[in-house]
This record gives sequence, structure tokens and C-alpha cells, in this order.
Amino acid sequence: MNKKILFGLSVALVALFAIGTVSAFDLSDLGSIFGTPPDQNVTIDGETFHIPGTFKENQNVSKNGTVKDYYLFKSTEYAKGYTNKTNFINILIFDYNGTELDVNLINYNNGTPKNISGVKGFMYHDGTAYTYSYAKGNKVISIQTDKESLIAPVMA
Repeated sequence: MNKKILFGLSVALVALFAIGTVSAFDLSDLGSIFGTPPDQNVTIDGETFHIPGTFKENQNVSKNGTVKDYYLFKSTEYAKGYTNKTNFINILIFDYNGTELDVNLINYNNGTPKNISGVKGFMYHDGTAYTYSYAKGNKVISIQTDKESLIAPVMA
């Protein structure tokens, strides 16, 4: 009897290993069978954001400390993007290296003043995406998405 159990477990482990090595099968997709995958907290340049579990990282959006030299100042840029089957979320951080920013200085495109999750900023809509930008210390943080209702949960 013990040999049958051991054989059965061996076959199951080999099957799981074979499934896991097939690149076309993403084990994270099993969440849709067993319920919604858990949400995740993501930290970018010391700032934490909440990403719904149905979103996966889009590597094409990522920037990790790209330095941009503007005429009067330098900015270090960080970005991460996430997608699911229908929506996207992009988070961008512009770190102005010690330059304290005021929220009114970031209204570069006549945005609509808005308070989301207790944070004053500006909302922009270009017909395709919504961008909410706010100042935090020496950083400008922007959250872009195609669905405005996703912004507040990301900031939570």
C-alpha cells in the first residue's frame, strides 16, 4: 500500500513539474480558477502603491532611476506599469533631488484640482487616459489609467 501512495505522489510531482516548465502555461493564471489573486503592494522610489491582484506588471513601462537633465534642474525618473485584460495602470515618479515642490507648481497642463485619498493634486484627461499628479516632498507622482476609478485604490 505504501508503494502505491509513493508512486502516486511521484507521478503527481512529475506532472506538476512538467506543467510548470511549459512556458505557455502561467501558474499565476490559476487565480481565476480559485478566485481573484491577492492584491499587491508595490514600492517605487520609497513610495508604496496598492495594485489590484488581477493586474500583472508590464515590463515595457519600467524605468528605474533614469536621470534626465533639464535646463535648470535634474530629475530622476521611476516608473512601473501594470495591465489586466481590459485596463492599465502606470505609476511615474519624478524625483527632483532636494527641490521642495508645491502642488500648485505641478499644474503644467491646466488640470482640474482634485483631492483623492486626502491628497491634493490635479486630474488630467486626454480622451484616452486619466492622469492624477501630486507633489510629495521633492517628488511629482503621477498615476495614469484608462479608468478614473482605479486611481484612489492605487493610492490607498
